[in-house]
Amino acid sequence: MGRERGVWEALGALADPRGEPALRRRGLRLYAASLLLLQGLVLGALALFLPQAQHPLLLLLALVGGGWLWALGRGALREEGPLAPAVAVGLGAALFLFLGAMGLLLRPGGLFLLLAGALGFFGLLRRAEGTLTLEGGGPGGGP
Repeated sequence: MGRERGVWEALGALADPRGEPALRRRGLRLYAASLLLLQGLVLGALALFLPQAQHPLLLLLALVGGGWLWALGRGALREEGPLAPAVAVGLGAALFLFLGAMGLLLRPGGLFLLLAGALGFFGLLRRAEGTLTLEGGGPGGGP
């Protein structure tokens, strides 16, 4: 029971700009892990049913869409507010899912997109953790 309380306490601290930075970081990591697990399960199910589609514009769509999601995630980190890091991690998870699904469509050669999505997710997570150490939970935030 104490472990469950710790999980909910960490997730609740994520929304509190005055919360302890270590607890907020733990909440962000728990949130990120749950999103990554959910997206991984969805991609695993898609791998069973999604057919290959070798259209030349799909790779371009994947790169443009992935870049757009990356830019949105970076932009979310520049916003004020205690939930900006969580929004950036959510956009990182969307990046992982989008590039993973596109990689499944373009397999076997397109599976590098799955790796690119994972790297983008962890890059946004790392940047979001960095914003938690700043006072107020973000570049422009504060009491």
